Amino acid sequence: MTTSTFVAGKGWLYRFDPRAKILLMLLLCVWFFLPVHLVGLYCAVALIVFTGGLNTGFSHVWKIFRSILPMLLFMVLFMPFNVRTGRPLFSVGSVTIVTEEGLMQAARLAGRFIGISYVCTLLFATTIMNEVMLALRWYRLPYKAGLVVTLAFTYIPFIADSFSQIAESHRLREADREQGRKFLQRLKDLVPTLTSALVVALRSIPNLAMSLEMRGFGLQNRRSQYHNLGSYRHPFTHFLLSVIIPVVLWLLCKA
Repeated sequence: MTTSTFVAGKGWLYRFDPRAKILLMLLLCVWFFLPVHLVGLYCAVALIVFTGGLNTGFSHVWKIFRSILPMLLFMVLFMPFNVRTGRPLFSVGSVTIVTEEGLMQAARLAGRFIGISYVCTLLFATTIMNEVMLALRWYRLPYKAGLVVTLAFTYIPFIADSFSQIAESHRLREADREQGRKFLQRLKDLVPTLTSALVVALRSIPNLAMSLEMRGFGLQNRRSQYHNLGSYRHPFTHFLLSVIIPVVLWLLCKA
């Protein structure tokens, strides 16, 4: 399981101290729930996405957006129907279907979802997993908890890549019959792919258990470490920037 969410690059985010990067991520996640203008919210999201694109590449931005697009569409389509207060925008007879307040809440929720998803993903895209583990340990997170976090962000991409490879394999074997298939038939054809992916996941359990054992999971001995974060020589400046960035965004975008 060598799959990782890390994207090789040379941008300034890669030189940012992982400890300060975690703080910045948490503060930005809190920022998205503060009372800010809707325009300011989307401007902040656009700025974060643009900054991430300059560091990891805009192809990575599109990959992340494509992965959250189904949930985002589901959220935007059904959220307006749950809010009945406000100025009616679409009604059927005496029944109000969509209101202005509902659309505003759906837009705000979509902006928050995109921002939080991308900020959290950007942390692991610009930081190798070993340094994420060291940063979590610096925050006094128990070793077992940090190990679970880092392994989760290694194991989930591994399963996702396995699913993609299996789907491509099935598609190549049935390339001649792929054209003209109906939507329901294509959904039925996902069953063998999902079954194969489940088999891969089950067969990887011994490897996961061995990985946990090699990392000392379950041992009572005090955990030692060979690496540290000493290569980041300006931690105070990075921590200061991690606080300044959300504060400046708040001052510029507050309602």
